[in-house]
Amino acid sequence: MLDVIQTLGIEYHIVFNKRAVMVLPSGINKATGLANALKRLKIAPGSVVGVGDAENDHAFLESCAVAAAVENALPALKGRCDIVLSRDHSGGVVELIERLLADDLQSLGVRRPRRELVAQTVKA
Repeated sequence: MLDVIQTLGIEYHIVFNKRAVMVLPSGINKATGLANALKRLKIAPGSVVGVGDAENDHAFLESCAVAAAVENALPALKGRCDIVLSRDHSGGVVELIERLLADDLQSLGVRRPRRELVAQTVKA
């Protein structure tokens, strides 16, 4: 992929997603997609809970008020999240929804500050 990008002379980057790769235009990732969707929906970034499992989720989760990792997430991602769920894949998402419904994640207490969230709040 790198050879193709260089041969074509295009400004794309390679992002890993566990055993797969994604090739995206420069400056495009899950975080920029989320920011665009939130702007269109008029939802504050401070209201967002995100869940992920792989390398391509770092920037996305950094832009969420609460970052969650499913049980099968990569260790590096788990280490940067507010909550690591006990179930994997979609079961972890169900667990997160159950916790949201139970107490709106108030039981998490103080969470890690998010660089992207702080930057978005300053711009607003």
